[in-house]
Amino acid sequence: MSENPEVNALVACLVGSWEGNGTVSYPTLDDFSYREELEITARADHPALHYEQRTWTLSDDGESPSHWETGFLRINGDWTVRILNAQGGRAEVMEGTFRTQNTGWLIELHGVGYAGDPRMRASTRSLRVGASTIDYTMSMSTNRVDDLTIHLKGSLSRVDL
Repeated sequence: MSENPEVNALVACLVGSWEGNGTVSYPTLDDFSYREELEITARADHPALHYEQRTWTLSDDGESPSHWETGFLRINGDWTVRILNAQGGRAEVMEGTFRTQNTGWLIELHGVGYAGDPRMRASTRSLRVGASTIDYTMSMSTNRVDDLTIHLKGSLSRVDL
């Protein structure tokens, strides 16, 4: 446990099972909707949370696997956050901060390193975390889209209450 009570409160809020939906849009892609499952776990002997996130593309014909990401999320007593993840052949390191906001927290991250995908130039993630919801956006720029552009918007609800 951290000496910062806000870290402990945020960790306690994040750990669990989440489900929801989101939308993909980007100048080089056709827009589509997806279903998402997110599992966040903690171990008393490890300072980082582990997460696994999976999505399925939604269409009139049903759903099909889309994205699978796994990684570690470390929330620090100095109000900083770091994510290390692997997704579809790419590894990503993100750093940022968290702060209390209204009745929850705001986590803001930016990419500081990418491996395995030369297209990536920059990325950001913004998560609004409440007791029973996580709303997020993910923006990126690539070798084909120079400006940081929103790519994902999603909303998850806690399912393990």
